[in-house]
Parts: sequence; C-alpha cells; structure tokens
Amino acid sequence: MVHYKIQVNGIVQGVGFRPFVYALATGNNCKGSVINNTEGVTIHLEGDDQSIQQCIDAIKNSPPPLAKIIDIRITKLPLNGYTAFTIEESQITTCKDTFIPPDVAICNECHDEFFDSTNRRYHYPFTTCTHCGPRFSIIDDIPYDRANTSMRSFPMCSNCLAEYRNPLNRRFHTQPNACSVCGPEYRLCDSSGKTILTQFDAIMEQVKALLKDHIVAIKSVGGYHLACDARSDRCVTLLRERKNRPFKPFAIMVSSIEFLETFCSVTAREKELLQSRERPIVLIKLNKTIFSTHVAPHLTYIGVMLPYTPFQYMLFHNNRESIYIMTSANIADEPIIYKDNDAFERLHTIVDYFVTYNREIIAHTDDSVMYVVDEHPFFVRRSRGYVPAPLFIKKTPLHILATGGDLKNSFALARNNFVIVSQYLGDLSTPWGNDLYRKTIAHFSKIFDFKPALVVSDMHPGYFTTLFAHELEEHGVQTIATQHHHAHIASVCQEHGVSQPVIGIAYDGTGYGTDHTLWGSEFLIADTTTFTRAAHFDYFKLPGGEHAINNPWKIGLSLLQCTGIDSNNFFTNEKEKFLVEEIIQKNINCPLTCSIGRLFDGVAALLGLAHHISTEAEAAMLLEEEALKAYSDTCVLSIPISNSMPYGINTTWLVQEIVSMMDKGIAPATIAMRFHRAIADVTVRVALMLREQFKIHSVALSGGVFHNRILLHCIVEGLRKNRFDVYTPLQLPCNDGGIALGQIAIGRDTYNGH
Repeated sequence: MVHYKIQVNGIVQGVGFRPFVYALATGNNCKGSVINNTEGVTIHLEGDDQSIQQCIDAIKNSPPPLAKIIDIRITKLPLNGYTAFTIEESQITTCKDTFIPPDVAICNECHDEFFDSTNRRYHYPFTTCTHCGPRFSIIDDIPYDRANTSMRSFPMCSNCLAEYRNPLNRRFHTQPNACSVCGPEYRLCDSSGKTILTQFDAIMEQVKALLKDHIVAIKSVGGYHLACDARSDRCVTLLRERKNRPFKPFAIMVSSIEFLETFCSVTAREKELLQSRERPIVLIKLNKTIFSTHVAPHLTYIGVMLPYTPFQYMLFHNNRESIYIMTSANIADEPIIYKDNDAFERLHTIVDYFVTYNREIIAHTDDSVMYVVDEHPFFVRRSRGYVPAPLFIKKTPLHILATGGDLKNSFALARNNFVIVSQYLGDLSTPWGNDLYRKTIAHFSKIFDFKPALVVSDMHPGYFTTLFAHELEEHGVQTIATQHHHAHIASVCQEHGVSQPVIGIAYDGTGYGTDHTLWGSEFLIADTTTFTRAAHFDYFKLPGGEHAINNPWKIGLSLLQCTGIDSNNFFTNEKEKFLVEEIIQKNINCPLTCSIGRLFDGVAALLGLAHHISTEAEAAMLLEEEALKAYSDTCVLSIPISNSMPYGINTTWLVQEIVSMMDKGIAPATIAMRFHRAIADVTVRVALMLREQFKIHSVALSGGVFHNRILLHCIVEGLRKNRFDVYTPLQLPCNDGGIALGQIAIGRDTYNGH
C-alpha cells in the first residue's frame, strides 16, 4: 500500500474534474480525497501502486473534455489510513493558481434533454451540465463554487441538489445547475423594458413571430445580440439605419451545416470550427444569396454561426430554414452591452423588444470570429469560447500587465509561466469603453490574483492605453513603452517559441513610429527585445491626419500628388478637391505615413470603389472583393526597391502603374488583382534581400492587413516556395487584438536583460 499526493494545475475546475477523479479512484479501489482549492485540484490516493499508477495515467492522458492540464506534481507520503474516497469542500489557499474555463456550447446530452418532452428539463433554456454551458461569464472569483458565481442567487431545488451531490451524475458540482423550479427565467419586454411575458414557451412563440417584422435584443451568454429576420430587406435596412451601420457586414445564425451548404461553400476545416464547442462566427464563402443583400453588401464571405444555447436552438425549432441576423449589441465598435440596465438605456432606440433573463453576466464576451485560408484557421476576434484559456511562456519573475492598443483592444496579464489575454474589448475611444476597460482589468486582477509590477504599453502618446499606463506609473509601477509593429512581431515569436531574430513583416493601418511618423509597412529584423527597421514602403502625406481614413478619396488624391499626375480625371467635387490639394501642398496637418492599410484605401479610391467609408477597413475590403473577380489574372508588377537600408519600396511607381492601366481601359478588377500580386511579389523579394544580408530564414507575419485572404495566401505561398520558415498568429488575431502578447514578451525580456 502506498500514498501519493497529486497536485493538478490548469483548467481543472468547472469541468467535472472531481467526479472524474472520484470515478477513477473508486473504480481502481483507491481511498483518499479530492479537493478544489485556489491552486487547482489536490488529490490524495492510497492503495496498491499499480492501481494508483493507472489513476495517474488516466488523469494525464484522458481528462474530462473541457479540462486542460498544465502541471502535475506528485509526492509520495506516509500512509494515512483512508477508509473511503471522498470529495471535500473547496478551500482557499495562499495562492490563486487555477484557471477558469471558457463558456462553451450546449453538449449533445443536454440538447437531447432540452427537446425530450418526458425529461424534467424539457424546454428549460438554462439546461447545462459539467461538460457545457457558461463558465467565465458567470464567475466572480475562485475557487469555482456556486457562491462565487452569479448562480448564488438561485438556491437549488431538491432534485437539482441531489444531482449536484451525486458524484456519479454528470451534473455533480455543476455550479450553473438549475431547472424550471429553481433556476433563472427569461422574460420578454417592450422597448421601454416593461415585461410582457414570462412563460418560456410563450416567449419563444412570440419572439419567432416578432423576428419576422421587428428588431429584438436577445440576452445571450456573454451579452446582448441584435436579431432580426435576415431574409427581410425591411428589417435589415431598418437595423442598419437605427444602428448607423451602412456597410459593416452582419453575422447570421443558421440551424445546421446541412442547410448552410445549400447556399455556401463550406470546407472541412470551416465545418470543424462551426461545430466546435467554442462555436465561433466563421467567415464562409457565399454561393448564392437567399437572404437580404443588405446583410453583407458586396461581400463574398459572410459571417456565419450555429446555435450554441438552448434558446438559440429553439429559434429554429419547426423551421430549419430560418436565417437570423445575430450581431453584437453595441454602439459603433464599443464592447458588447451585457448589463440589463445598460441595454434598456442604450438600445431602446434601436430595438422594438428585449428578451432578457434574471441571471447576471459578470464577464462580457463577444462572439469570436475566425476565417480559414488554405485550411488553416485564423482569428479576427478572440473572445467567447476561447477566453480566458491561458497561453504559456517562459517564466517571468514578476507580474506584467500589457495594455494592448486602442482599437480592437485586448489586454494581457502575465505571471509565472502563463499569459491570460482578455476578451475582445473593441474601440477605447469613448468614456464607456474606457470605463469597461478599467473594470475588466480589475476583474481579471481579482480572479487571477494579479498585481502588476511592470506595465507595458504602446508608444503612441495619444492612446488611452498609454495614458492608463502613465496613471499606474504615477502610483509607483514600472512602465515600458513598445513600438507598435515590434509588438506585432514579438507576439508571433512568443506564440511559436521563436527566440532567434526573424524577418518580421508587419502590415497594418497605423502604428506610431520611432521617427514620429505613422508606420504600417514594416520589415523588421526583430526578436522579443530589440528590432531594426530594415525596409518599408515610401512615405506619402495623410491629409487631415487619421480623419482621412474615413475619406479614402483624400488619400487617393495624396498618392496622385506624389506622382505629379493630374487629378482632373479623379474625384468630381472640385471645391473639396482644391482644398485638400492646398493642404497637401502647404503641408497643413499632413502627417507622413507609409501604411499599407492607407495605401489600400487610396488605391480603392482611385479605382472608384470607395469615396467615403463608414467603418474601418471598408475600402480595403471592397478592393479585395474587386480583386476576387479577376483572381485568375497572374500578371505581376515588379515594384522597384531602393539600394540602401532601410530599403524603400517605391509607392510612387506603383501608383503610376495603376493610373497607366486605368488610362488603357483595363478593368478595375484586373488592376485590383495586379495590385495584390504586386504587394505579395515585392514582399517576397524584400524578404530574400534581407535573408541574404542577415542570414535569417524565419519570417513572422502580423498586422490587420493579413486578414486579406489574397495577400495572406500569396505571401505565405511565395515565402514557402523560397524555403522560408513562415510563422503566423494562430492563437491570437493578427490585428491589434494580438499585440498585448508581444508587449508581454518585450517587457519580460527587457526586464530580464536578455
């Protein structure tokens, strides 16, 4: 007989780990105990050595499906004389070292119970078990016990309590466990928040009817959705008008892959993502439009997701061919609205009805968004289903907070050997967004026992996140400012464990440079400590500063001014054009930029695809759409490169070629495709020059421009054909939602003096 203490760390609470261990121990005739604490799960096993080793092997190799084991420490102890195997009450220890599971979709067993008229959870919309449902969104603190969640307001009835206490039941210690007798309830309200209905089946019938002609705010797992019938031109147009969202595409929800395939091309990898327990929105290629053209105007790829809650499954009950808009309820690009009072106050002019419930959402989460290129998945937005799963790094000696950027914000915190990257927080340009940012950092600090000793921010002096770092600095916290594109590349290096210098290619819209200009087409020789700027596209003026982003025609005019080409054949408003030309010539509020994102905007304007835009990257998306029409065109324009480092890529020559093709009557789609191929070609040629000079064979790609499928495919293909090792962001977005990890890596290695 032997006695072992086994300490398991990772995502091991809220995932059925204790009942799993109980079944293992009793099945192998072992005695002892298992307990949750703030460090993870502690197990004592007493029995014969072979039986205990079988238990340990199962813990290591076959844990519950939602569990993620990070570390197991095994200690042999003197015999204790256990007479049974027991599950002990949770403990609070000196250190919080456990992790919280993300929210995941309803499992098959709960789904079947929900639709089984003989089951006591028939049509109970909060049906959940150990293997599914809300976790992160309802947790206020650890250890993960009901008292530390928003379920504390709902005492269990005798039936639910019996399940909760039965180690052999799949609802054993399921903290959200409830039923229609004791659990949360839905209600239907009018636009003022006044309750209309409270009986669930009646609510569902009413909502399905309302969605045909109205806009409804529906409270989901991590916040509110705005929903309406995607087949109704009137509803979709009305939603665009009320939300002031003329172009940005809406996501849709459909019942099944089978129905989706009747109007979309879905690859094997896309199916896998759509049906995964994380249930992200996936951008899928549209074959034919069977819904309103206003859902995703002029776009080939649409955002699609499948149901992941009982409520959402009910929307398709008896009508498998319904298609619903299901988009985050927010104002502009702010974080999702998740509190009832905020919803009633801020959404009442947008929606006609509210569907809400009386359980608090503690941590908001937007739907995650992904896309697939060459059967490799990439994030646009990492949130519900994935956050707050940890990423692992080499050990850091202190607590580090990375503030992220101001657009598509996610912050990150690091301690020991892990990083937690926050959910998508969106645009931080408003007081509401600023306030939520502060509150979310405070929440993460509490649940992960975190107090920053070092804060790493972007070097942009105007970012809210930079100012937030300065606030902490005034309270004695050490700070480091990082260059934006260095953080992009360091993030990729950190994710892939690359410690040697790489050729980092960062293509995005805006990043504050060390020369105080706006970068965005960077070739860096970089590691996680330092970088050298090795090449970039030539500078051009940005008339009106970043306000020009919403007016791509101004950027197009600036590009023409660089070339000396007469603008008479472009942009018809002569008075407006004269004023912009004057501020360019007199250099009034015209910061220099070399941004690829702005170059895309300007070229889209020259081709007549985008004059004014209403959302970030709209012009670039329209340019990519135009290029897709001529994808088979393989003509490559060879952009000249200067002879000295940092190498300059001749933007003026490229614009001249584009205008020349326009003068020859070449179709805009063909010009757009040749522009994409030219960018890809020069990217590979510069990488080859840098490899020869620096003897570096690894390339890291990052920046929001790599959301462009054509560019990503062509550049990765070109680099691999030339025998480069190519690294791209896989666990985080390539846009600014991923830079916090790079800030962590730079801060850690700078502090360590590496």
